[in-house]
Amino acid sequence: MAALNALNAIVSARPSGSSAHRQASYAFLTALQPGQQLRARVQAGFSNGEFSVALDTPDMAENPLMHMKLPTGTRPGDALNLIFVSRHPRPAFMLMTGTSSPTAISVPLSETGRFISGLLGHSAFPNSRATLSGTIPLLSAPPADGVQLARNLAGALGFSGLFYESHQAQWVAGSRPLGDLLLEPQAPLSGLRPRLADTNAQASGSNTPGMRRDIATDGHAPVHPDALALVRQQLDVFETRQISWQGLAWPGQPIEWEVAEEKRSAPAESDEPDESDQAQAAWQTRLNLALPNLGQISASLRLDAHGVEVRLIAEEPVTAFMLRAGAAPLVSGLESAGIKLLGIGVDLDEEDGAK
Repeated sequence: MAALNALNAIVSARPSGSSAHRQASYAFLTALQPGQQLRARVQAGFSNGEFSVALDTPDMAENPLMHMKLPTGTRPGDALNLIFVSRHPRPAFMLMTGTSSPTAISVPLSETGRFISGLLGHSAFPNSRATLSGTIPLLSAPPADGVQLARNLAGALGFSGLFYESHQAQWVAGSRPLGDLLLEPQAPLSGLRPRLADTNAQASGSNTPGMRRDIATDGHAPVHPDALALVRQQLDVFETRQISWQGLAWPGQPIEWEVAEEKRSAPAESDEPDESDQAQAAWQTRLNLALPNLGQISASLRLDAHGVEVRLIAEEPVTAFMLRAGAAPLVSGLESAGIKLLGIGVDLDEEDGAK
């Protein structure tokens, strides 16, 4: 088997095959218990990075088929060792590497699977888009241009703690300074720096006492109690590919920012992807803010390998006119940055116009 580059990664899955086969697979998944170990074999790979995987179930006439997004280097015929983690909001498995049989998996890893399942199903964490909040303004005053605001928005997301583990790997590889890690919420929990009373872009709800008592009172939880809510948000982002940030752009100026990976529609009768019709991954982002002189504005961008589409929505007709008049500098700025503009539109808020 090829060496996989994601040790003990959590992978989400969905049943595939014919309608009858998918129903049987769902029934099989319903009977699984968190921490249960499974063997599987990769059947085929697709151009979007997903693989068809057959679970080893001797008691069934047909092995359940699942679609999983597996690490780079996976090949058809590879054997996988899996631990069932959770069935909500989508079936999830822990992918084990470096072992040739289920018996080689240690008991603590099964405990980790049960812990993650409990965390995912805890009532304190609704199955919704991960929402981050910042209490410190990104800028001290309105900017002359959007460059610094864009940088600080990126920092608010980058230092939120959602990507802490990948940043650790970058630090080990020498591509990220230790100072960056010290700015993230997990740093005081590991003793790297003193605990801060507040951090910019701190994940909201990370100190829920009841949740800490319910999930981590036995002292064996693999996650620091104060990081439970943040870990739940990390799992949400991994599953939904959606993030929302709310805070202040500058004093007195609220701002909402959303980022989401565009979902691909699946065929009606089969979950098998059509390799000839696979679209490039696309991301959507939207900023919502109410400006003193321009009123409510929403800016939406769709970005893929071909370029970017921009749509601006304003509540006031005068604001829409001003945005259209200022579209030329935006087009020029994108072109100078090497970004191809696929389309731009400025619209008047239909709901506002109907009032």
